[in-house]
Amino acid sequence: MQRKKQFVCVVLLFSFCLVPQISTAAVNQHVNARSAILLDMENGRVLFEQNADHLIAPASITKLLTLYLVFEAIELGQSSLSDKVEVSRRAASTGGSRMGLRARTFVTVEELIKGIAVVSGNDACVAVAEHISGNVERFVKRMNAKARDLGMNNSHFMTPNGLPANGQVTTARDIARLSAAYIRRFPEALAIHSMQSYTYGRRSHHNANRLLGKCPGVDGLKTGFVCASGYNISATARRNHTRIIVVVMGARNPQIRCSEAERLIEAGFRETGAPYNDLKSVALSTNPHCKTHWADAAKKSGKRNNTARAHAKLPEKKLASKGRKRTESSKESRVRKGKTHSRQASADIKCKEVAKKSKHAERQQPQQPSPNAQRAVARQAAGVKSGAAKAKTSRSSGTKSARRNKENANTAAAKKNHKEVPHAHDLKKKAKG
Repeated sequence: MQRKKQFVCVVLLFSFCLVPQISTAAVNQHVNARSAILLDMENGRVLFEQNADHLIAPASITKLLTLYLVFEAIELGQSSLSDKVEVSRRAASTGGSRMGLRARTFVTVEELIKGIAVVSGNDACVAVAEHISGNVERFVKRMNAKARDLGMNNSHFMTPNGLPANGQVTTARDIARLSAAYIRRFPEALAIHSMQSYTYGRRSHHNANRLLGKCPGVDGLKTGFVCASGYNISATARRNHTRIIVVVMGARNPQIRCSEAERLIEAGFRETGAPYNDLKSVALSTNPHCKTHWADAAKKSGKRNNTARAHAKLPEKKLASKGRKRTESSKESRVRKGKTHSRQASADIKCKEVAKKSKHAERQQPQQPSPNAQRAVARQAAGVKSGAAKAKTSRSSGTKSARRNKENANTAAAKKNHKEVPHAHDLKKKAKG
C-alpha cells in the first residue's frame, strides 16, 4: 500500500509539473514600458500586469492624489468651487508645465481644478495646496496619509505636482488603486478630465492625454513625464457599462505610451466581452445595445461621437435618403462650379457677356463736365463774360494799344528822318554844280 501511495504521489507531482501554470492575468500581452497593469473596475480583477510593483517616479500622475484631496475638501465643506484663491509668489514661480498664474491675483478653485486636470499646471497645484492646508508641506503630509488609507503601500510623495524630488516613488499597482478610488468617489471629475483643451486668460492649452477622442470610451485620466521615469499614463475607458483602468509607466516617448495603453484597453474589453477593436481603428460592435450606450455617453459628455455614426448600421430607407441628399448636394455644387448641363452653361455665358458689354460701354462713355464748367459754357453762349474773362480782355486790349502807339511813334520818326536826310541823287546834283 505504501508503494502504491508513493507511486500515486509521484505521478501527481509529475503531471502537475507538466501542466502549464495558469496566470491570474487573463490578457496575454507584452508592453513596451517599464511597468503596466490592466484592471477591471467592475469587480477589481487584474486582467494584465507587468512589473506592476516596480518602484518608479510618478511624475504628474501625482496630481490625481492632489485632486482627490481637493474634491474631498469640497465634499466635506472645507472649500467650494467658487472660493477665490490668492496666488502666492511661490505658486507663480513654480516651473515645469504651467497654467500661467500671476502673483497677487485671485483664481477660483474651479479654475485651478481645470488647470491641474487638463493643463497639468504645477503652479495650480501649489496654489490649491496652500489654500487647503495653509502651506505645501502640510498638504504633502495629507497626501501620504491618504495614500496609506487607499492601500498605496509602496508609494511616497514629496511634492503636490510630481516635480522631481528625492524619495518620491510609486508603482503601477498603486496608481491603479488610486485611479479606481478616485473614479468611484468622484465620478463627476471625469467631466473635467475628458476636456481636450482649456483656455485660461489668453492662452489655450491642449490635454496631453491623446487617447481622448481617438480611442472610443476614454474619458480620463492623467499623464506625466520626468526624466527619471519616462512617459507615464493612467487611462480609463467605459464601453457597454464596463469600465477598465490601464496604467503604463516608463515608456520611451508619448507615442509608445498612448499606443501601448490603447492596445491594453482593447485587450481588456475583448476579455470582458465589451466592444473592442482588433485593428486599432475607431470601430464599434454591431450590437444594438452598444450603439445606444454610445449615444447616451455622447449626450452626457456633451460631445458628438463621430465614430458611432460612421460605423453604426442604418436602415435601407435612411441610406437611400442619404444617397439622394448626397446626389442633390453634388448637383448643387456642380451648378455652383459651372459643371452642369448646356442650358445652364449657355445662360451663364450670356450673363457674363452682357456684364462685359455694359462695363465696356461705361468705360467708353465721355465724362460729364462739372457744374462749374457747365455754367461757364452757358455764360459764353449768352454773351456774359466772367470776371476773369473781362480782366483777360482788358489786359489784351491794353497790350494792343501800347503796340499801336509804339508803331505810330516809330513811323513818325522814320518820316522825319526821311525828310531831313537828302537822297543820293540830290547829293550827286550838288556835287556836279
